[in-house]
Amino acid sequence: MERTREEIEKEILKFFDEHSTKRADPSDPNGGIKPGTPCALGTSRDNIPRVTPIDFYNDGLTLWMTGDPGEKIATIRANPNVSIGIYTKIDHSKENRSIMLKGKASLVTYREQKDLYMDVITKIGILGMLKKAIRSGAIGKRSDLGITSGEDFETQMDKMMDIITMIKVEPEIITLRISPLGGAAEGAGERLVWEKEG
Repeated sequence: MERTREEIEKEILKFFDEHSTKRADPSDPNGGIKPGTPCALGTSRDNIPRVTPIDFYNDGLTLWMTGDPGEKIATIRANPNVSIGIYTKIDHSKENRSIMLKGKASLVTYREQKDLYMDVITKIGILGMLKKAIRSGAIGKRSDLGITSGEDFETQMDKMMDIITMIKVEPEIITLRISPLGGAAEGAGERLVWEKEG
């Protein structure tokens, strides 16, 4: 049975909503976020591939991730083409679903796109998590971040937001693979493909 674009998008959104990291109740001990299923973020620089396991947050079909200064951010700056895999442990006693996504990544920083940055970290719960970590003293114990416990709350927040870069991934192609109960022995399953229009 051929599915419509709207039906495919609905299935993909359902998968993202079930597996993405989410904003949690502020009283949650995880500090404002509810962990989801991590994704595998594939990047490439100078024809050398790199895969990073990382939490993701979805805003519709757009995925967001956080990044500290390092190889992942430098690689995306050099080549914004990315691949993402999202899957759970394969269990042949039930239907299995996985996502393969190809898209373009862009970097959103506090200094360069403050309004968008603050909107995103507030919406997905990172701002609350940072505030909780600073108030608890956990951030002040991380000398590797260039933050000392004697600094005031605003200074620590400002430094943390300078460190964290938001990675925005806009999909070009998303494939949702649905494997039937019993795995390949029971049939090929279904591949639902969504492609960016235009």
